[in-house]
Amino acid sequence: MAGKRKQKVELVWRPKTTLANVYVDNPFHSRAHDAAETNPVKIKAQVNIKESAIATLAARGHINEAQVRAADRFRSLWEAMGGAGAGSFDYSREPVDGGGPREPLTERQIRAGLELKMAREALGNRAYGIMSKIAGEGYAIQELATSHRERTTLTDYLKDGLDELARSWGYENRGTQRKSA
Repeated sequence: MAGKRKQKVELVWRPKTTLANVYVDNPFHSRAHDAAETNPVKIKAQVNIKESAIATLAARGHINEAQVRAADRFRSLWEAMGGAGAGSFDYSREPVDGGGPREPLTERQIRAGLELKMAREALGNRAYGIMSKIAGEGYAIQELATSHRERTTLTDYLKDGLDELARSWGYENRGTQRKSA
C-alpha cells in the first residue's frame, strides 16, 4: 500500500473569547479619601463577554448595572445551594477522614435557599426557570431558543426578571444597594 499517504491534521486552538474594555468597581478604592485620579471609584478592565449571557448583555449595553448586580447575586445564591438545590445526605456512610459527621446543610445554604425561594415568589415559575438556566447554570440564550423571536422573548423575560430582583434586593440604577431606613 505504497499509494496511501497519511493525511496531515493540524489542530488549532482558538479560545472562544471576546475581550471588551468595561468599567468595574475598583477593589482598592478607599472611601476614607475623596475620589480622585489616584483613588478612582471605577477602573477600566478587560472582560470576556462570552463568559456568560449576562456578561454579553452587559457589555452590549442591553442591561444596566443594577441588573448585573442582581444577576451576580442570583448566581452566587445558586452556587451556594450547589446548583439545583441541596442534595440529600447519606447518614449511613461513615466519615473516613476522622473529622466526624458533617452537617447536611450549612447556614449559608439555608440562607441562600430562603432567598432563592423569595426570588421564585417574586418572579413566578416561568421567569425563575429562565433565570435559573441563564444566570444560575450559565446557559447561553442561543442554547435555549432557536428562532430570533424566541431569543428576543427569552431576553425580555430575563431583563424583566432582573429588574424585579434588582428592585426586591434594593439595588438602584447605579448598582448600589439602598440604605434601609
